[in-house]
Amino acid sequence: MKLLPSSLAARTVLLVIAVAAIAEVTTFTLLTRHRQTVHLSQSIRFVAGQVRLLQAVLPGLDDATRQRLESAEAGEEGLLLRPDGDFVPQHEPDFGFAQRLAVGLNEQLGETVRLRHAGPGQHSGLWIGFMAGGQRWWLVLPPPRFAPQELPADLWLGLAAALAVLALIAGLFVRGIVGPLSRLGEAVSSTGDGLSRAVTPEGPKEVRRLAERHNTMLAQLASAEAERREMLAGLTHDLRAPLARLRVRLALLDSELERVGLTRDADDMERIVGQCLSFLRSEENSAPPESTLLIADAVSDEVARHRELGRPIEMAVSEDATTSRVAIDHGKLQRLLDNLIDNALQYGAPPIEVSLSVERAGTVTLRVRDHGPGIADEQRARALEAFAQIDPARATGGSCGLGLAIVRRIVSGCGGDVRLADAPGCGLEVVMNFPTLPA
Repeated sequence: MKLLPSSLAARTVLLVIAVAAIAEVTTFTLLTRHRQTVHLSQSIRFVAGQVRLLQAVLPGLDDATRQRLESAEAGEEGLLLRPDGDFVPQHEPDFGFAQRLAVGLNEQLGETVRLRHAGPGQHSGLWIGFMAGGQRWWLVLPPPRFAPQELPADLWLGLAAALAVLALIAGLFVRGIVGPLSRLGEAVSSTGDGLSRAVTPEGPKEVRRLAERHNTMLAQLASAEAERREMLAGLTHDLRAPLARLRVRLALLDSELERVGLTRDADDMERIVGQCLSFLRSEENSAPPESTLLIADAVSDEVARHRELGRPIEMAVSEDATTSRVAIDHGKLQRLLDNLIDNALQYGAPPIEVSLSVERAGTVTLRVRDHGPGIADEQRARALEAFAQIDPARATGGSCGLGLAIVRRIVSGCGGDVRLADAPGCGLEVVMNFPTLPA
């Protein structure tokens, strides 16, 4: 429901307050009804006693005494005694107190009493008619005697104070539950983003057990990852010596045609080994670099190196990007550009365009694009994964699907992000955003 808060802590506190408020209101309602019942019972006994007393006294009074009694003001109890006459209200009261009072008086007195009232909305007394000495008399009950009994204001203030204290206590308890759960959620999210983070088991037993399971899972993942790195490192290292011997034997071949084909295969194998080693180095050096680079100068140097190799590369740097500093090692930047330019030349089409610009404050954007067929939108997320082959034919061209994975790992290690996009016109554009540092 949209009316409910989104966080677990707020919902829990709201639930506690709602339950407490319902309990308090129910208690006060029952207390009010009890007070009204007691007040009605007391009123019935009091009025019945007054009527009996008047029924016993009035027949024996002389006329002068009766007149003085009729004209007397209300006494300490607020009651008035009046004889029957035209001034008596004719409206029969229909509110609950009067009806229950009439029933109670009939039972107490053993005779039918009449009740009159000035009418709805009229602030007048309740007239109770009874017979005494063959004449009808009216005992006038003032409004305070039959008005609904309200709870004192200090009780409602006490309720508000109790709810406030309860909300504070509930907030403290909920914080002890939701806090560890929130930290565990952040750790799980970081793990999903590739940044493993253990948590300290704390909070309720169930949350502690969940945190322990999370830490155990991280240890198992780290062990499996270490085994994978060790296997991959050993495999690539062991392939170096056979490749070197293969090249020596290729140089001794007499057939030029065979030498060219086998040399191409050896180059593909060496490229795969090189990608695996670069991937392993990107894992081992995942800590943030201590030094910073003027990224425009560093990228320009790398582009110049590729141009010396005869590669068609164009470069553009915006004026506001010339002073941008990024926390990245020069070696990582070199591997990043080597992978992107090699991929662009191998699977795209020249010329390769490299650009640097500041598109939003605190971030410098590096773009590398080619003019080839590009990558379908539904394949782009997979293309950034390690060992992903979006085109099976690439597996025979010296690729093992690590180029873009290496790029993403390097950029993520610098606190940036990578995305693949369609280049204007045609081709693939790799967009990398790096956080900049103060000059």
